[in-house]
Amino acid sequence: MRNLMILSALLILCCGCGKKESDNTKLNNAVKEFANGDFARAESLINEVLKNNPDNSSARLLQALKYEKDGDLDKALDIASAVSAEYPDSFAALYTKGRLQAQRPLHRRNAYETLTEANLREPSNVSTLILLCNLGTELKYKNVLQHINQLKKHPEYAKNNILNYQLGKCLLLHGKRQEALAALKSAVNGLSDFGLLFNIARTIDSNNLDRKYAVRLYTIYSATSAGRRNPAAREYARLRIRTLNGR
Repeated sequence: MRNLMILSALLILCCGCGKKESDNTKLNNAVKEFANGDFARAESLINEVLKNNPDNSSARLLQALKYEKDGDLDKALDIASAVSAEYPDSFAALYTKGRLQAQRPLHRRNAYETLTEANLREPSNVSTLILLCNLGTELKYKNVLQHINQLKKHPEYAKNNILNYQLGKCLLLHGKRQEALAALKSAVNGLSDFGLLFNIARTIDSNNLDRKYAVRLYTIYSATSAGRRNPAAREYARLRIRTLNGR
């Protein structure tokens, strides 16, 4: 997942990179080298551009991604923040900064704000919407509903299990209990992620939406290999089954 997110960011930067055609060629090739896993070659191409044009914004953002790959998130975030400050209307700069901020727990509220700005510039960008949905659900922001609905307009996400789970949780924040239950039940359809199944069961249970359905999901989870690998969650499920059944 992490590599896919980085590659997504690189592809976003691929268009309109440099001021000179030669810079564009080098940066596009750097993106390809990143995608192929040749980070040393990618860095060499980026440095060639920066040597002649140290203010090239796309080269600097690619440099930030290289620092991220090397594990220096502070340096990566510093560069992305500087570029976004210089180019406040740049989707690539805002997206890169927001994605990096999202990796720091204390920066996640700022990340949501940054990515909201990026979304205003590219409303249909799926990578931004996914991050906004994840962050907004985690932060319990009511306005994440608009981003969830935006993402659900994309056919490949219309019936996505995680997105329907997030939709259910967000609808609960809005007090729409029946709609929330419908979304949470939809999140179970065809689900193979039993960790998510457990979370759906707990959400339905803790909000007293449908006791029998919660028992059903807890029972399924307890019988799965995921439940056997997580004794604490399995025992919690069994306790809730007994409690909900009045035993």
